[in-house]
Amino acid sequence: MRTLLLTLVLAACSSGTKAPAPPTNQSSSDTTCTTDSDCVVVETACCDHCNGGKAEAFNKAVADAHKPTSCENTTCTLMACGAATASCDAGTCKVTIQPLR
Repeated sequence: MRTLLLTLVLAACSSGTKAPAPPTNQSSSDTTCTTDSDCVVVETACCDHCNGGKAEAFNKAVADAHKPTSCENTTCTLMACGAATASCDAGTCKVTIQPLR
């Protein structure tokens, strides 16, 4: 039974296409903030931060520019992890991954 389960998990993880690389045109102004409410979490890869992607914090005014595109054929795992939260720390948006509850 374990062998079957392991085989199914590996097969599911190896199918599909790789997620495209996140955009590299990030400037420091994209993460500038004065309060926590200026910042939002953006999953910058096709899969979320729990499943091979990355969560980053950006100023909400430019957040949409950092969202991934062309993810229709991407297969992601379904692992659980803590929520990502954004905050303003010394004028820069930062992301924190909360503990899994």
